[in-house]
Amino acid sequence: MTDAVSPYAKHEFAAGSHNNSWANLFELIPEGSRVLDVGCSTGNFGAALIRERGCTVTGIDTNSADIGIAREVLNRALVIDITQPEALESLGVFDVVIFADVLEHLPDPRATLRLIRPRLAPGGFVAYSIPHMGHLSVRLDLLSGEFPYTETGLLDRTHFHFYDKMEIADTFASGGFAIVDERPVVVQYPDSWLKDRLAQLGLVPNAHFFDLMRQTESEVFQYIGTAYPLDAPEVGEIAARRRPMPNDEIIGYVQALIDEKERAQTSLAELQTRVASARRNPLGYAWRQLTHRLRRRIT
Repeated sequence: MTDAVSPYAKHEFAAGSHNNSWANLFELIPEGSRVLDVGCSTGNFGAALIRERGCTVTGIDTNSADIGIAREVLNRALVIDITQPEALESLGVFDVVIFADVLEHLPDPRATLRLIRPRLAPGGFVAYSIPHMGHLSVRLDLLSGEFPYTETGLLDRTHFHFYDKMEIADTFASGGFAIVDERPVVVQYPDSWLKDRLAQLGLVPNAHFFDLMRQTESEVFQYIGTAYPLDAPEVGEIAARRRPMPNDEIIGYVQALIDEKERAQTSLAELQTRVASARRNPLGYAWRQLTHRLRRRIT
C-alpha cells in the first residue's frame, strides 16, 4: 500500500479515440455491466464506463492515494490486493472483470485468474490488455545491448512478467480461461526510420527482414481481448516451450559441424574406393554400373 499517487493516475480516457488499449477495451464492455476494475488507479476508465455505458463499477487497487481519488468517480473504490483471496469474497459477482495492463504486475497471474473465476456471474468474462514484449522497440533495445526500465510502458520497472502472444494464451489457459476475442494495438515505425536506426548498428535490412518483422507482429504494442472461464480448467494447460541454454546450442552446433565433416570424409573415402576399383578393372566397373541402372529401370 502507498500514500503517493501512482504514475498511472494521469491516464485519461478519450471518447472516440482509436488504436489504444482503453479505446479497444471500452468497445468490449456491454452496456449496463457490473464491472470489477482491477488496478483501477484513479478510476478514469471506470468513470467512462459509468458515464457512457451505464455500467456499475467497483474499482480496486493497492494504492490508497489513487483509491482516494477513485472514490469520487466510481460506484465503489476499495484498497484491496487482488492476490489475497479472502479480500475478494465480499465483493460480490460481476459480469466483467477488467485487467487493464495489470496481470504483468502480479507475482502469479495464473493463480490470480483462478481466484477471480468465482467472482464472475454466469456468462461473465475477463477483459484484458497486456503489453507485447516482442514490439520492435524492445527488439532494437536488445540488439543495442540495452534493457532500459522505465516508469511506465513496455519495460515498466514494476513488471514481474513479460509477454508475447503465446505466453498470453498459456497464462489464460493455465488460469482456467479461453481467449475468445483478441485484437492488437499497433505502433509501427516507418521503414525509413528503421533503416536509419539499424544503420547506426552497422546493419542493412533487406526485404526478408521486413517480412519477418511483419510475420512476428513486431508492430504490436499491446494485446487486448476477452477470456471466458473454461468448463474444465485442468485441460487448459498449453505445453511449455523448450529452449536450450546458449552453451547447449553452441555445443549442438559444433557437433553438427563435426558430424557433417565425418559424413563428408566417409563419402570421400567411398568415392576414392570406387575410383580405385574402376582403375583396376574399368570394364568390370562399367558393366556393374550399367547392370545396376538396368535393374532400377526394370523394378
